[in-house]
Amino acid sequence: MKGSALLLLIALTSNCAIASDKDALQSGSTDAALRVQGKKIFVGRCAQCHDDDGSKKLPDGTTLLQRLAKSKDPEARLRTRLKNPQERHSVTLYMEEILTRLHFSPAGQSASPAAPR
Repeated sequence: MKGSALLLLIALTSNCAIASDKDALQSGSTDAALRVQGKKIFVGRCAQCHDDDGSKKLPDGTTLLQRLAKSKDPEARLRTRLKNPQERHSVTLYMEEILTRLHFSPAGQSASPAAPR
């Protein structure tokens, strides 16, 4: 009886783990799609002043990337130019990917070194 209960417990745990992994993969693919959308929006509407990756120096000598990295809420910082919340969120995900790749960390988040590309 104990063996059957143990097998049942293992089977249920495995199913939960598989479902959890599937949700994580779907969430990751959703974020990836949003980042692609964010890049399109950024390149189409923001790159003229900030370059495709936000690295163009602005009149005060900083870049958008530096400003976003120092901001406690990078998404709120983009609110001045991107009024649509969904577009703003997509662009934020795109910019956070660049910040991570360049070893910046938005304020309030722990720095996590990115793998070199």
